[in-house]
Amino acid sequence: MSLVSVVEWAEGYNRRGLYSPIGVAFHWIMAALMIVQLGYGWYLGWQPVGGDKYLGYQTHTEIGLTIMLLGALRFFWKSQVSGPETVDEDSFSGRASRLLQAWFYFSFFALPISGWVMWSTLPSDLPLSIAGIIPFPNLPFDQLSEQLQHSLMQGAARVHYWIVWITALAIPGHAGAAVLHYLLKRDRVLQSMLDINGPQQQGVVGSGRDAGSAA
Repeated sequence: MSLVSVVEWAEGYNRRGLYSPIGVAFHWIMAALMIVQLGYGWYLGWQPVGGDKYLGYQTHTEIGLTIMLLGALRFFWKSQVSGPETVDEDSFSGRASRLLQAWFYFSFFALPISGWVMWSTLPSDLPLSIAGIIPFPNLPFDQLSEQLQHSLMQGAARVHYWIVWITALAIPGHAGAAVLHYLLKRDRVLQSMLDINGPQQQGVVGSGRDAGSAA
């Protein structure tokens, strides 16, 4: 099966006001991994210094690298399949949605990279990998002075900290907006990410629930 045929198959979902199963899978798998990462990172921060904490940060970094790979694949997929028109692009909701989406894509890369920098400043022989399968090298910081390595660690940790907190606030904002669309605006924005079968009628997701039946 060629990429062209897969894209045409996915666009069939878009014409029915839905995200394709591939887009849905990217969304929910990455959402779950991001939530796990935020919780696990918070948990590790409270653990006493020792070997278990060190191994925990290795796992944390590897999950982050997996998210980065999935983020790259998702970005490529989005470049091929635009997705359904869920909201008016020029409305406040449309602008807010684009801003949140841009932030999430930024965090998919900025958090793993800053974590990679922090891990590479630690004196360790523990290897990194993506999803425990693809080997991933440390940055060559062992050639640098201890003072410079410390500065890199502190700078990366500061960047990591603020991105984590902004992302932690953005996630409930994103989820709350989807619920708002469902409860107050009474459209199919939320269902477009939940229903991979979708309505039989042609339509636009942002239209009212009864628009398809009234057509």
